[in-house]
Amino acid sequence: MIDTSGSIFWREIFQQPEAVADCIAANRDFCRQIGEEVKTRGIKTAVLVGRGSSDHANLVGRYLLETKCGMIASISAPSVVTAYKASPDYSNVLMIAVSQSGAAQDIFEVMKACDSQGGVCVSITNVEDSLMTQAGSYRLNNHCGPEQSITAGKSYMTQVTILTMIAAYISGDEELLDTLDKAPEIVTAALTGLEAQVRDVVRFYRETEHLLLVGRGLMDAVANEAELKIQETSYLDARCYGSADYRHGPIATAQRFTPYMFFLADEKTNYCGEALLKRLKEETGIWCTVITNKPELTVLGDTSVLLPPEYDGIKAVFTAAVFAQMFSCLCSLSRGFDPDAPKGVSKKTVTI
Repeated sequence: MIDTSGSIFWREIFQQPEAVADCIAANRDFCRQIGEEVKTRGIKTAVLVGRGSSDHANLVGRYLLETKCGMIASISAPSVVTAYKASPDYSNVLMIAVSQSGAAQDIFEVMKACDSQGGVCVSITNVEDSLMTQAGSYRLNNHCGPEQSITAGKSYMTQVTILTMIAAYISGDEELLDTLDKAPEIVTAALTGLEAQVRDVVRFYRETEHLLLVGRGLMDAVANEAELKIQETSYLDARCYGSADYRHGPIATAQRFTPYMFFLADEKTNYCGEALLKRLKEETGIWCTVITNKPELTVLGDTSVLLPPEYDGIKAVFTAAVFAQMFSCLCSLSRGFDPDAPKGVSKKTVTI
């Protein structure tokens, strides 16, 4: 039995239902205002800015803005502004800048460019009066409480919550609004149902040095966050690929003894990952864990984790994120590492 009693990260994972509820209560009115301004101005382009886990939350936001709001959404490269000194036209965009610490200098510079041109600029941070709160039209706070573990879980989950809320109030989409109503209970269901399964699966990864993670669409977005959490806590060479992208070259590197994780919890995109998994099994004999909300898909894996079956798509992003956090924490502890103090990683990382 892996002892988690001393892990701050593990403790904070279980604080997330309350954090999500507080985040929604504090930010709902602001997100309504953002939605109204975007619609009034006829804004059809969004620019999402972030680093690390925040950028992975932005990947979720990108899919929601494009699939639910009919917007064109791009992930910003801050060096365009800070290093190349270019001036993209931000005059009629919705810019969403995301950082746990709010201290990201390069993101702040992109925000200032948007402000100066008259775009709608939103900051999402967990630190009041941080650098990024000095720019932008709307300043949203995660309201997830202080995070003591460097390996942030609460901030990622609440960032995804706010991005879902913004997309919900731009689009009026019933699925997104329902997700907001149920988000705390969704996270609670994952916490309740996944721990024993994750503890059982993690033993297979204690000695491995390489891991490939595969998803598509929303599941690719959450798989990217899983990749980062595993890298920084367990020092595994974890790499994430979209199941469509993997066919375009990387598939040539498939090996029998490199384990895979397939995220299959989005009925719109499962077909792609399922087909790739079956092909790799047939051609290479890969070993894999399937993370899914579909009981019938668990048989595709050598091991599997069944997410709460009633939650699919964006709702499954929340449950799959809980899996990723639990797995990374338990894997780190099982390998003799400290998930709360990753080597070389800082709570406040500043780039320019």
